Amino acid sequence: MAESIARRIDISAVRAHHAESDVRALAADARRGGFVNAHVLPHWVPLVRELLDGSDTLVGAPVGFPGGGHATAIKVAEAEWLVANGVQELDVVINVGRLLSGDDAYVRTELAAVREVVPATIPLKVILEVSLLGADDIRRGSALAVETGADFVKTGTGWTGVPVTLEDVQTIRAVVGDRAKIKASGGLRDLETVLAFRDAGVERFGIGVGPALAIVAAEAAR
Repeated sequence: MAESIARRIDISAVRAHHAESDVRALAADARRGGFVNAHVLPHWVPLVRELLDGSDTLVGAPVGFPGGGHATAIKVAEAEWLVANGVQELDVVINVGRLLSGDDAYVRTELAAVREVVPATIPLKVILEVSLLGADDIRRGSALAVETGADFVKTGTGWTGVPVTLEDVQTIRAVVGDRAKIKASGGLRDLETVLAFRDAGVERFGIGVGPALAIVAAEAAR
């Protein structure tokens, strides 16, 4: 039997208004849907580890979220805290402003510093925010991500309201090849779109709980 698309989907509750009830509901949906990962804001990680204990769903959290403009020392401290408190995957937002400024040295140093405190056993995803970048910026960001040890290059936070495109994925893939996997996020709302992105080389998807459950149900109904 083919693996369910749920094993490629990260669901999340990472908005400021998400309360404990939302986080508990996320964990329940993660178990029910069999999703590979449930992402929450950092302070909820210990609770979600407890809620998902014994399940096949990993607990993820962001670093430098959502803008990426935190000082490097803050990103490193956040990553260290998350590792100490049981996080199983990390998504770090690249410093978009530095990347757009052509300050590759800053971006490289920062990503390397975060990678240094994240064990190799914990997958690290670098978020580019492609809707704010030109093609050259995407290529440079992708190269810096893999150069500093990222396991995934992620297209964006999904917060800009601009849907990710297959062209974005193709631009990333042309740079990273097999050196890193790709995670796509933003505007992915139906099974057909997800399958098209999967066929384009996307390994993981960041999708809201409602659409994610609908996508899994659509796959089961085929």
